Amino acid sequence: MVAALLSVGPASAPLAAQVLSPALDPDEWREPRQLPPPLPEGLRGTVRPRPDAPRVERIDRIAQIFQAVQACWRPPAGSGYSGQEITLRLSFKRSGEVLGQPRITYYKAGTQADLREPFTRAVREAFERCTPLPFTESFGRAVAGRIFSFRFVDAQPM
Repeated sequence: MVAALLSVGPASAPLAAQVLSPALDPDEWREPRQLPPPLPEGLRGTVRPRPDAPRVERIDRIAQIFQAVQACWRPPAGSGYSGQEITLRLSFKRSGEVLGQPRITYYKAGTQADLREPFTRAVREAFERCTPLPFTESFGRAVAGRIFSFRFVDAQPM
């Protein structure tokens, strides 16, 4: 019987050491680190022709960015629902200036070929006319570098 105890003693020592090691001690276990939820891919808004769109004097909400650009956009004269669409992806600096070059991610030609170039020029001029956008200081810090998608639509609203 003493021999049986001696044979169990050395074999159980590594097991006891493992149970008492901090890595396996249940009191030392930690919850897995929770990652923060990811930011959305981008902020999206649709800009449609609206001649009576009010000018935005100060921007401190995301929706106001799209309203400000809508107030600056002047579609080509005589386009009258040509069916054209263009989507631009861009970011802003905290000062309200466009950061880098806007990227066209989608273009739908529409029905009037002679209005295609004036349509894209009108979109470019909207940002030239509007920027720098009048961000508040705290809002500018919050949105600087975030991706915005502006979808310009010259189509009959549904």
